[in-house]
Amino acid sequence: MIKNEKKKYDYYYDAMDFLNDGETKTAKKLLQKALKLDGDFIDAYNGLVAVYEGEGNKKKAKECSELAYSKTRETFPNWPEEMHWGEIDNRQFLRAVCNKAIYLHEEEKFKEAEELYRLLLKLNPGDNQGVRYLLAALFAGKEPEIVEELTDKGNELQDWSEMEELLETQNKKHKFWNEETLETKK
Repeated sequence: MIKNEKKKYDYYYDAMDFLNDGETKTAKKLLQKALKLDGDFIDAYNGLVAVYEGEGNKKKAKECSELAYSKTRETFPNWPEEMHWGEIDNRQFLRAVCNKAIYLHEEEKFKEAEELYRLLLKLNPGDNQGVRYLLAALFAGKEPEIVEELTDKGNELQDWSEMEELLETQNKKHKFWNEETLETKK
């Protein structure tokens, strides 16, 4: 890995640590430094999505999401057969597609959001991102935030049955997830 490549990832991961601690200003500065090293660094834009969301600036978050997604499409004018999460370099692209799908979902552009969620399940059949839950929420007529709320509740109670029930109910109707796929990709 060349020096700038390593440095931009150092900035990104440090920024995510600061963001987890609620220090959005420091996180933003580090992500901007990463972008100075590489203006096409998709994960820096993904990180800025999280920063701006944390600051309540939905407009700027969406702008960064759009940039990350368009740069991903430039990289992949045709989607590959698969893009596994286990390959670290793929994660920035998978995050960019997921962020775009979430914004479409929030804007009630359900068909477009569904297409991207399904694309993510195809690209990354092990679904390390939990896209299956986002798609279940979409089919249930719920906002994407419900997935985060159910995850937090499950973590607190050490009981994720509510989220699993949402998945199971919607998957019976829409047949979008194969549990066996997850087992074979672990």
